[in-house]
Amino acid sequence: MSRRVNPSWAVMKLTDAYGRRPPHAPAPSVSPSRPDRSGPPAGFRRYDAPEGFSIALPTGWRPVDRDSASDASYRVTFGASGDPRTLAVTYSERLGPDPVGVWRDLEPSLKRTSVDYQRVGAIRSVDYRGLDAADMEWLSESSGVRERTLGRGFLTGPGRGFSFRWTTPAADWDDTANRRALDVFLRTFRASAG
Repeated sequence: MSRRVNPSWAVMKLTDAYGRRPPHAPAPSVSPSRPDRSGPPAGFRRYDAPEGFSIALPTGWRPVDRDSASDASYRVTFGASGDPRTLAVTYSERLGPDPVGVWRDLEPSLKRTSVDYQRVGAIRSVDYRGLDAADMEWLSESSGVRERTLGRGFLTGPGRGFSFRWTTPAADWDDTANRRALDVFLRTFRASAG
């Protein structure tokens, strides 16, 4: 299953990554928080990405798409055959100092590249483990299915940061399993120390 993904958190030109972290792309130097020593919850397994992060994924999920750019930016999209949900993890070293502003600057690109794009609510400043972060939600259509996406972007250092894009069918957005998966992703994500 390979899906076309929207542009990353920061607008960048992407090329194929062959599933490896490019040698010129050092791991981010800030870890968003200490590792969770309790391990992944039932129904999830820890995935250690060669790009330099780990996250607990639902059993059966794997990378379905990888992109990278010469400036050390990358995106890894996770999913499973037959599961309409996806999670994209993006890293960039070309971000502005305000996570809300980063989403605001990206929104015109989302409007151009998404079918029937509609933002849900305001772009919100949030705290993510003590890091500056912002959430943006939007609706779009893919293969005739209305989808809802939560984008959470957070800064890990000057100009550096990650974003998550959790996408589900809009009709299933509030399902318990979807809320639980998002909670697990946000709790278990770890960036490798540089």
